[in-house]
Amino acid sequence: EMLVARAALRTAHGSPSARALRRARECRARIAFSASASSSADDAASAGSATFVATSLASTERIARALARDARVGDVVCLHGDVGAGKSVLSRAFVRAVTRDPTMEVPSPTFLLQQVYDDHDKSFGPAVHHFDLYRCGSVAETVKLDLPGSFATAASLIEWAERLDDTAPENRLDVYLRICGEDDAARRATVVVVAGDEDEEDEEDEEDDDDVDPAFLDTQPRLVRLEGKGEAWRDRVDALAKELAG
Repeated sequence: EMLVARAALRTAHGSPSARALRRARECRARIAFSASASSSADDAASAGSATFVATSLASTERIARALARDARVGDVVCLHGDVGAGKSVLSRAFVRAVTRDPTMEVPSPTFLLQQVYDDHDKSFGPAVHHFDLYRCGSVAETVKLDLPGSFATAASLIEWAERLDDTAPENRLDVYLRICGEDDAARRATVVVVAGDEDEEDEEDEEDDDDVDPAFLDTQPRLVRLEGKGEAWRDRVDALAKELAG
């Protein structure tokens, strides 16, 4: 995801355009995000399911931080979405929030398949095992990763989780991300805007332009749907939806 976005945003001289950097600064300063109610009555009544319109990169990061605050050993978070949908952005913000290291390098493990983050103080949060299964052609190819071991000892983030098919654990959180189209029904749904913390916004503004990662300059809104599987996750998603909309 990062390479595709980076290539699209570089100029002929190989560096991000001034316009892209300006858009990034504007995006980074916007901490507000919109919590969107589904237009489907069935979805609205479904416990353990919540849909959000993330109006900026910072909005997606805010959702990730909310998830990270309640991270526990045994959590399995399955991320679904096309290339560029925002899986890596959400993963990066989640890892940084759990480890309480806002500058930690969190590369997408596309080629290594797995990255482990376990050097932080565990009073902050559990170890995080970050997987990218894009290059796994079958469930059999995931065996070498010892996923059950990670599921038992860490909080696991799994990009391209559809590669697991029916071997995904029953108790998990499915996160579906996609870019909102101009005519997307979710854009016309009832929206609740939630303002970010002023201190956090000031901290974002103080960062230098050189710290802007061109891989994350896309400012298109994202539709983020959370679906809790298992009673515990359903309860947690319901609580998260109230927190973000409150």
